[in-house]
Amino acid sequence: MSKKKVNGFTLAEALCGLLCSIVVFELCLLCLQSAVKLTDANEDRQIQFAILQLREETALSNYCYIDNNELVLKRGESEFRLGYKNHRIAKTPGYEIFLERIEEGEFYDEDGWIWLHIVYQNRRMQWQIIQTKEN
Repeated sequence: MSKKKVNGFTLAEALCGLLCSIVVFELCLLCLQSAVKLTDANEDRQIQFAILQLREETALSNYCYIDNNELVLKRGESEFRLGYKNHRIAKTPGYEIFLERIEEGEFYDEDGWIWLHIVYQNRRMQWQIIQTKEN
């Protein structure tokens, strides 16, 4: 009996290898899509946390009002200002940053509520921060 030397792959082996390559490629693509979605969700989650922090800051204040598109908070004898500067919403004095990498940001008073309007990644967003004390 003589053994025959086989050079190359059979058709079945080639198809099996192609199938394995496609499965691996699809899994990599799925992982990449999931990573992109998680990254986007994290940015939105950071904005939501910032809004919660702003609401907490205003709730803990004795008095708050709008002055030149800035939110002024009075807590005891202290006065803090929250405003847009250098692509950030920050609290001064100090310079505690609440939101960053935003294109626009302003606080305004409308219908008895203090609102925050921002533009982030070309998306316009606005939130009610706190109801004014007069109403």
